[in-house]
Amino acid sequence: FIRASIIKNIAMGISVGAVFFDTDFASSFFGVLFQGNLFIMLGAMASAPDKVDDRTIFYKHADSNFYPALSYILGQALALIPQMLIDVLLFGTFVYWMVGFTATASGFILYLALFFSFNFTMGQLFGLLAAVAPSKTVVQAGGAVILLLNTLFCGYIVSPVVIPPYYIWIYWMVPLSWVYRALLLNEFTSDAWTDDEGDKILRSFGFLYKGEPFTREWIGYGFAYLAFFLVVCVLISAACLQYLRMEPKPKGISQTPDKTESEEKDAETESNAGSTLKHAEFIPVDLSFKDIIYEVKASKGSETLRLLNNISGVFSAGRMCALMGESGAGKTTLMDVIALRKGGGDIQGEVLLNGFPQESDSFRRCSGYVEQFDVQSAELTVRETIRFSAQLRLQKSDPVYNTPNGLEQHINFIIDVLELTREADSLVGNEEEGGLTFEQKKRLSIAVEVAASPSIIFLDEPTSGLDARAALLVMNAMKKLCDSGRTVVATIHQPSSAVFDMFDDLMLLKKGGEVVFFGDLGVCSANLVAYFEELGATRMNKGENPATWMLNVLGQKIMSKGNDTDGEPLNFAEAWKDSSNYVDLQRRLSEAAESKDENLEIKFDTQFAVPWYTRDNLMAKRLSTIYWRSPAYNLARMALSLVIALLLGSIFIPIRSKDVFSEPEIYSLLGTIFISFIIIGVLSVTSVLPVMLSVRDMYYRHKAAGMLNSRSVGRALSSAEKKFIIISCFLFCLVFIPLSGITNSPSLTLRERVMESIAFWGFFTFNMAIYSYCGQLFMCLVRGQGTAYVLCSVFIGINNFFSGFIVRPQQMMGGFWEITYWICPGHYVYEGLVMTVFHKDERKVSVSEGSDYYFDLNCDEYLVDGVCEVPVYEYVDTFFGKLYNRDNVIRNLLILGGILFLVRFSTFMALRFLTYSGK
Repeated sequence: FIRASIIKNIAMGISVGAVFFDTDFASSFFGVLFQGNLFIMLGAMASAPDKVDDRTIFYKHADSNFYPALSYILGQALALIPQMLIDVLLFGTFVYWMVGFTATASGFILYLALFFSFNFTMGQLFGLLAAVAPSKTVVQAGGAVILLLNTLFCGYIVSPVVIPPYYIWIYWMVPLSWVYRALLLNEFTSDAWTDDEGDKILRSFGFLYKGEPFTREWIGYGFAYLAFFLVVCVLISAACLQYLRMEPKPKGISQTPDKTESEEKDAETESNAGSTLKHAEFIPVDLSFKDIIYEVKASKGSETLRLLNNISGVFSAGRMCALMGESGAGKTTLMDVIALRKGGGDIQGEVLLNGFPQESDSFRRCSGYVEQFDVQSAELTVRETIRFSAQLRLQKSDPVYNTPNGLEQHINFIIDVLELTREADSLVGNEEEGGLTFEQKKRLSIAVEVAASPSIIFLDEPTSGLDARAALLVMNAMKKLCDSGRTVVATIHQPSSAVFDMFDDLMLLKKGGEVVFFGDLGVCSANLVAYFEELGATRMNKGENPATWMLNVLGQKIMSKGNDTDGEPLNFAEAWKDSSNYVDLQRRLSEAAESKDENLEIKFDTQFAVPWYTRDNLMAKRLSTIYWRSPAYNLARMALSLVIALLLGSIFIPIRSKDVFSEPEIYSLLGTIFISFIIIGVLSVTSVLPVMLSVRDMYYRHKAAGMLNSRSVGRALSSAEKKFIIISCFLFCLVFIPLSGITNSPSLTLRERVMESIAFWGFFTFNMAIYSYCGQLFMCLVRGQGTAYVLCSVFIGINNFFSGFIVRPQQMMGGFWEITYWICPGHYVYEGLVMTVFHKDERKVSVSEGSDYYFDLNCDEYLVDGVCEVPVYEYVDTFFGKLYNRDNVIRNLLILGGILFLVRFSTFMALRFLTYSGK
């Protein structure tokens, strides 16, 4: 982590420094200092959600009286100081000397001290947010609000003199305004600038206090305010952790209560009635496998590791087989290989279904697989989850469709068999908001697979993490499936005697992936016990758990019969191959391969059970339901769009009807348009990551089960997302455009204003779509959400830096960084937004003498009573180096459409060819 952080800070420092290398533009100093502070805030914001998990650990420690909350907060803060020092020294040093700030030791030390103080303070501010927020989603939304308030009111986006009286309190409250002002004063009040020159620059950007530029003493005030703000954040955080607990809601709709004798009879009658339903058909399967070998490359070196070594066996219809062994013996690996769930490695051997070779598509359609930590969509009900599986995995020729309510009867039958009746119409839920218990989710996962009416079901440790009663509930469900004629195979870890006795067969493995026993367990595991006692194992005590005794035997040193006392210990794998059970297994394998019944061959003509349009419609409907039931995601971003629009637009209410703007006012309008699409984009790309992670992981599961392909989920993601993008952008523009007055030029007709507003909305919608769909793409390209966030940060940084506001287009032309200008989506968005509303604006801008553009605008020609007033459209044209042009609007729309298409196509390809399921 530290190494990655060092590389990141060096890379960012060099990049920022290179863009502004030895700059002569006063505006560049403003931009680079803003960018540096934004970089710090984004880092603090990214680490905030992780503190929600740390909070749970503190609660446990506090309950045991380990330490008070204040000690925890201080310890957490002090532990981050070394990392913060590294960040500030590496990033700050490169930027300071490459950009060309005042070359004095005192200026450099003050610069680093201010950056470090701000970094430390923001860490505690976001820590406070993590202490009071109920969930990570709220932390992300709250972090976005903090980010917006700090960036908007720091003095860079909206000049201090432009901030209206009703918002000026925010300017004096946010930490960034104090740090940013101090950093500017550290530069422009230094000896590198004359008093008159520095004051003119500060005045032109609106950094005035009581009509005069801020003085150097405000640097000290900045340190004092940060210290005060830091103490307040620490104390409030400690108080909130001590007295305000944000623990997750209790899980579970309700546990199934113990039934009375009369209730048991009613349940038995109901179950018998349900079993008479004509539910989905299936073909019983005897699955045989011979000499299975699985090898993978070692993580280091070029060696090959053999995880499974010539394993053979038979899983019979109507019987339940347990896969057991020591940790690392390969029981889950074997099941994954047979179930076609392994995505890598070299697999050898033969697998037969009723004597016919295993065929991938057909096998996926006739089998079910329940993962150990299976995931279901939290926003769907139990019934909806089961129905989705049935609709996608049962073909229309199945008997369940022979009657009008056949499918619902099939679903009700499964719900009844798995004892989920009371939870049938309840949401699955999640860790933060409550929902089904772990055991109920286990039974739901089984129900989802049974909905496909599979011939064989694989379960990975179905009882792990459950208490004795819950484990028996799951095992009873498995036994019912087995009694229906299905083949049930399960890996099992440390089962109780009651659970172990419910299995019919056992395959026991030892480390190295070798079989040491396979066959019928017998009554009370009599066959298993007799086999190992015959090999010389210690006799099993009365009442001892045979599963535990069996694993202990594998750790014993048993001498081979007939050997001298100095002989080698018994090799259980070799002993198995010399046993009569092994001979009987070989006979069964030969019979399975030779005696084939054509009527029992499992073969499907198509890869999927339903046609593509049905899959697409079902997936689109499912994802739309998930989105509508995700208020923390969709309603929050629509509400935030309104709030942000109201906040940004209301800043300009006092000046929206002016005919002559001051330079800070027009600069603030341009800055606000810039920050509007950046902040909405940041919200979109970061908030979509957890949603996309859940959808992606569910898709991996559906793909492995033969339910869906990348096309269906890709199209569903597009259709579900675009509705909320269009609505959110419409709400934003509906509020922002009239409040800000950006289309209020007197020279425009009503029709022209409407057309400009529509064009503005179009570019804004493109921007939000690109950010949202890029978030989906990043989550599909990498394994974890943390890595995806790094990609998002890079994408945000490129758009933030090279869109044309912080670094003007004219400063990028003719150098290495020109390419970033042309490949940056934000450039085309920002140019489109600005030129659609200002290209005909004939209102005036009063340009002051200290402006970077005073001479470029030929102000001598526009002097009126000693004041330079130029049209807005001409000022905007000069502001962007005459590189922004109204004629580029159509071109920009086409380019943004092409970028959006490329992002969607890349997402399809990532979903199709990349899988991060851990198999």
